[in-house]
Amino acid sequence: MYELNDTIAAIATPPGMGGLGVLRLSGSRAFAIAGKVFASKGPIEARRQMLFGKFKDPRTGEILDEGLLLVMPQPHSYTAEDVVELHAHGSPSLLRGLLDLLLREGARAADPGEFTYRAFLNGRMDLTQAEAVEALVSAQGDSARRQALSQLTGGLAAHLEPMEEALKSLYLKIEARLEFSEDGIPPLDRSKFEEELQKVHRDLGKLLLSYAQGKVLKEGLKVALVGPPNAGKSSLLNALLGVQRAIVTPVAGTTRDVVEGDLLLEGVRVRLFDTAGIREAGNEVEIEGIRRSRQVIEEADMILWLLDSSDPGPALEELSRSSLPRDRAWFVFNKKDISKAQDPWAGAGLEKERCLFLSSKTGEGLEGLLKLLSQAVRAPLSAGEILLTSSRHRAETQRALEALEKLQGLMKAGEPYELWAEELREAALAVGRIRGRNLPASAFEDIFTKFCIGK
Repeated sequence: MYELNDTIAAIATPPGMGGLGVLRLSGSRAFAIAGKVFASKGPIEARRQMLFGKFKDPRTGEILDEGLLLVMPQPHSYTAEDVVELHAHGSPSLLRGLLDLLLREGARAADPGEFTYRAFLNGRMDLTQAEAVEALVSAQGDSARRQALSQLTGGLAAHLEPMEEALKSLYLKIEARLEFSEDGIPPLDRSKFEEELQKVHRDLGKLLLSYAQGKVLKEGLKVALVGPPNAGKSSLLNALLGVQRAIVTPVAGTTRDVVEGDLLLEGVRVRLFDTAGIREAGNEVEIEGIRRSRQVIEEADMILWLLDSSDPGPALEELSRSSLPRDRAWFVFNKKDISKAQDPWAGAGLEKERCLFLSSKTGEGLEGLLKLLSQAVRAPLSAGEILLTSSRHRAETQRALEALEKLQGLMKAGEPYELWAEELREAALAVGRIRGRNLPASAFEDIFTKFCIGK
């Protein structure tokens, strides 16, 4: 995927102007290349140091800027290679010019994620920690940041290691009885074997269940505002966001496409989607808007079905015809300010506990909805608790569990040890793949190309 024998360079700070810009070099020629474009009172030595000096074009002698040079010899650097960072002023033009000089003097432009990939290959971190780098960079809330940092510092790896070792140990117990059955090896202690197997199964099952909360922490809680035209979806979106994000008019069907806005609750991003009213569409624009709305509903973690509490009949009729997934649905009776009903859900066949009564216009009852959203994103985590946040990790955990469940079926059916060993081997490999072992090259490409350049 990457050429690993050369020295790579990239701008490590985000695009745009700023007070500081950082360029990073990594590889065997990092010190030599940096020495050509940096002039200071002292030489660049192979020891940890910070130097102040000027950045210059070695061919013309032109001074481009002054700043700092950070020198980090291997293996005590991010990539475990020789690394140099150039800290200059944050002019985009200046940073591009400095990068061009580094490339001209022998460096190669780094590909996305290449610095972290080298750190992984050089044993600086395992794959779960490498993936946590991208999660930490893209974290949009405090809870996501804390979980990514826990994974970066080895929390998930430490959680997985005893499970992998236990699976290997169980596998070896079976292999020993296959390979050395004639050498007087004692019979398998079936009771102890099953006890150890059940523990691994429970631990993996608990980890898999954590993915629902982990996904919310990483990607945000996806909330779809759904219902017939003119139920007040756009008004509710604007009320929650505190800005005029969606167009609101008395004309039904104003929203033709999905409109999105974000909140931050309990340190977690809440993504609100105002969908086009689900109805029979009259033109291609409406058809496309409704198609997108249905896709959002399918993917949403929570669905808020809006009803006009002053006239809920049309919305209830539409609800009866819909295939709304009730396990993710809450029912919001809007327009409390003009409704005379005390319990608008009475007689509607809806669970009272899943109904809210509010006014987007006046804000009355809005705090109840915000409390509901806060409860949905609040992570009931104890200190150091680990969550799965990656779909790749989830898939491998699921594969390991499926292998163990298949093994349990084989044991009950009295099948031979050879078949037991195969399922134990598959479970151990699946857990190992989470940490980066026995993965095909294409998997690494899928992972690291999602990173930003410079990381």
